[in-house]
Amino acid sequence: MRRVLRKQKSVYMFSLFLCLAGATALLGAFWKTYPQLSASQNPFSTFLSLLWTENVNVVGLIKFKLIYLVVFGDITLILGFILWLLSRQWFVVPGKTVWYECSFCKKRWKAVGDKALVHCPHCRQLVHPKIVEDSNLK
Repeated sequence: MRRVLRKQKSVYMFSLFLCLAGATALLGAFWKTYPQLSASQNPFSTFLSLLWTENVNVVGLIKFKLIYLVVFGDITLILGFILWLLSRQWFVVPGKTVWYECSFCKKRWKAVGDKALVHCPHCRQLVHPKIVEDSNLK
């Protein structure tokens, strides 16, 4: 048996879009504050104070604080990563198809993989099926 990774394409693409939007928002916030941070003695406290004082203009119509951009970036990055993880699914692909023979009714059926104890599809008995070779088939 082997494992196969499948991605749900719509959620996968949406998660990548959210990660890209979050990274862009965070890079935009750091780009806006970098000139003041590079000249500062304490960059961390300067960055925190700039988050609450600096404003960002979007297309000249909308004006908001830089902290909102950082919060938006964090939320979209986290949500995008969670959706990316949830869009991936591992499936177990069974091995080859073999023929089984019931020990009660002597009828045969096809099934996938090795079976130890199964219900015969013909007589509904719980049996240990016998694997039949291909040369015995008609």
